[in-house]
Amino acid sequence: MLIIGNHGTNEANVCNILKNGFETSIGNYHWYGEGVYFFIEGVNDNITYLAEQWAKDQAFDKKTKSYKYRKYAVLEAHVDSKNDRTVDLRVKESLEIVNKVRELVKQMCKCLNKKMNDNEIWKYMKNKFDIQIVIDNTYIKFSEDRKNKISSRVPNCTIMSVLDVNIINKDNIKLLKKGDI
Repeated sequence: MLIIGNHGTNEANVCNILKNGFETSIGNYHWYGEGVYFFIEGVNDNITYLAEQWAKDQAFDKKTKSYKYRKYAVLEAHVDSKNDRTVDLRVKESLEIVNKVRELVKQMCKCLNKKMNDNEIWKYMKNKFDIQIVIDNTYIKFSEDRKNKISSRVPNCTIMSVLDVNIINKDNIKLLKKGDI
């Protein structure tokens, strides 16, 4: 299954990404596991705009009240995965499986006296079932919504977390857009 996604980032990262490919985002609080995140067509088909907004929003550091970078870029990438290695949370069967895994992981974390979060679910699924991609419709509160104090749970975008960077075609990564924050 070939999926085309758009990724928003600091423009300073572009040369390295084009040369070496994407790097996995590491940490315990990623929505859909440690991966490379892309906007894909789904709820909102203007994925270039969404990636741009993400890159611009990520530039601002809330703690220091300053910008970490002043120029953004949007990259397009082709991701190729087998259907049985993709968890699509827009599909009922996938949700049922993930909820069963959640209960199992919850018990494992309890036994290990470890804090449970969604990242633990994705780690388990990647290790146990070799899951490569997670797809979901979600709501992201972009800066305009923050400024207007909008709170919502209704999805405004479809995102894909690629848990295995090796399925991203490095030769097809291209720069779509860049600009000032």
